Amino acid sequence: MKKSGICISWIKIIILSLITITFLSGCNGLTQTDLNKSSHDLTILFFNDIHGHLMPFKVKTDNGRQEVGGVARLATLIRTIKEKNQEQGIPTIVLIAGDILQGTPMSTVFKGKPDIECFNVIGIDAMTVGNHEFDFGLENFMMLKRFAMFPFISANIVFNDSRENLCPSAVAVSLPHGLELIVIGVTTKDLLTTTKAENVEQLAVLDPVESVKTAYSQLKNHGPVILLSHSRHQTDRDIACALPSLSAIIGGHDQILLSPYKRISGVPIFQAFEKGRYLGRIDLKIVPGKQQTKLVSYTYVPVTSEIEPDTKIAKIIKSYYDQLDNKFKEVIGKADTLLDGERERIRHQETALGNFVTDIMRKHTGAQIALINSGALRASIPKGPITVEDIFKAMPYANEIVLVELTGTELTQVLNRSVRGNREEEDGGFLQVSGIRFKIQDHKVHNIEVGKNRKPLALKKQYTVAIIDFMATGGDGYDMFAEMPIIYTRLPLRELIVDTVRNMQTISAHVEGRIIR
Repeated sequence: MKKSGICISWIKIIILSLITITFLSGCNGLTQTDLNKSSHDLTILFFNDIHGHLMPFKVKTDNGRQEVGGVARLATLIRTIKEKNQEQGIPTIVLIAGDILQGTPMSTVFKGKPDIECFNVIGIDAMTVGNHEFDFGLENFMMLKRFAMFPFISANIVFNDSRENLCPSAVAVSLPHGLELIVIGVTTKDLLTTTKAENVEQLAVLDPVESVKTAYSQLKNHGPVILLSHSRHQTDRDIACALPSLSAIIGGHDQILLSPYKRISGVPIFQAFEKGRYLGRIDLKIVPGKQQTKLVSYTYVPVTSEIEPDTKIAKIIKSYYDQLDNKFKEVIGKADTLLDGERERIRHQETALGNFVTDIMRKHTGAQIALINSGALRASIPKGPITVEDIFKAMPYANEIVLVELTGTELTQVLNRSVRGNREEEDGGFLQVSGIRFKIQDHKVHNIEVGKNRKPLALKKQYTVAIIDFMATGGDGYDMFAEMPIIYTRLPLRELIVDTVRNMQTISAHVEGRIIR
């Protein structure tokens, strides 16, 4: 076991994970006779939505806070599985279902370069393009694409002028025995509304279902086909219904752990949560001459602190971390309570972090109301000392504050956009608010009150509202802002938060009943 670098406690995790593997019968039309003839094994490993989390991080559990993730540990897992499979003559391919960027200071400063460098060493076979791959602009995306030693794929992103694909629609992965596995990529239509408009102004996103169907029709005779998707889970389901001959769909974007996996029209759909907390694994049987496969087993292996980090990957990450300016490690204040920014809450309900940020937006601009899309807030700020790094993790985007004037009727329209989704969708367009209160019922807002005196919203009155420039360009589906004149402020929000913490020293923010369900 010394060769693999795995510690004894990690062996226990492997055994427990294998025990939880689900074994499945019959898939996609293959009979046991087919399998007995000359089938060949294949392992596919996958992860999604890393969001810059190359280093381990801590999450809250029932037993306190636990360290999870880390690409160096993920690399150890992948290497170990590859080595074991190689001994048995089983090929292993590794796939990423998009969104490697945005979410940590390292990602903000180096704009994805360390991520790609690590993935080059790990040996990725393909990555589908996620919407956040464009957060640092199209030019940076193209640089990362050139730097990567693996293909970026997407069947539905095209240039506006030429209508040519930005990336190949698919990649054919060569396997032993003259076999090939076709991997088609597809990207969410949310791309155009979840990054700044100027970052994607040269691009268009075609219908994902139709784009995948077109790619499939051109490639289906080359071998079995899987879809590597960075789309809403519902879109993956729609594609499965349209193409029931797909061997599997490996998804991303919604950042959910699909365990048990979903089977739609005979197509198994998987997704491995987020930030490298799990490595997904599926094992397939392929019969030469057949375009289908049999799913034999699947599992999601947790990436925990008991896994020995891969030394080569750890060295790469440390070299970048050491370059980070000491300002990220500077303690600038403290929080007297947890400022909750966890995705499953902040995209559905009022949180202390949302109140803290929007209060600052409102007070520093003199606006009557402040609104921010929850997708702009990406992590909690723990109770205790606050560093600049904590602020960057919570707010990885370089957003600026702008002011708009809205009538009460327009403001109601904006708020109704905020609450239109279901909890399961974890809609990044859900708004955190300051200077306003309301109730949510049947996906509509009611009893809207404004200001300390909680006056009822006047539909014809105009209100000054602070938002971020991302929303002002129509981001997260707020198209109504795109045509509205902006009262120029352009205060950099993240820097304003840092200055506020420095000045206040102790931060106190709580849930106050601004949003009631």
